[in-house]
Amino acid sequence: MDRNDQQAIGNLFEKLANVERQTPPRDAEAERFINDQIARQPGAPYYMAQTIVVQEQALNAAQSRIEELEQQAQQSAGGGLLGGLFGGGARRSGSVPRVGRTAAAAPQEPLSGNDQQRAGGGFLAGAAQTAMGVAGGVLLGNAIAGMFGGSEAQATEPAASQPE
Repeated sequence: MDRNDQQAIGNLFEKLANVERQTPPRDAEAERFINDQIARQPGAPYYMAQTIVVQEQALNAAQSRIEELEQQAQQSAGGGLLGGLFGGGARRSGSVPRVGRTAAAAPQEPLSGNDQQRAGGGFLAGAAQTAMGVAGGVLLGNAIAGMFGGSEAQATEPAASQPE
């Protein structure tokens, strides 16, 4: 485990502590069921933490992309009635999602070969693999499709039925 792993795990548990302080009491029956499941699969909290970290990073990336697209739409709309014809509209920047760090995303540092072998790749290194296993790779698959295919990678809409 490296510094980034510790920070990601610490941030997760800090958020969970805040939720626990601000919410009503937990459902006792659900909590017993969860504890029974954890007793049967003691490694589950580890994989749950990895999944939560990856999903939070995916949500942050999606939110950044939404904000970027909203800003592009506002700029495009600001050119007036004929502004787009004469260069007044915003220049389109393509469909490749912006890749960058958000405040909640932990920076990634490469592990040395010895660290990877000893720690099995580390907590964050295994997090993406865990998320793929749990979520069937949907988030990662959509992100990759968006990076390489842009709008062409999105699901196509069904063809409109022809009037008879």
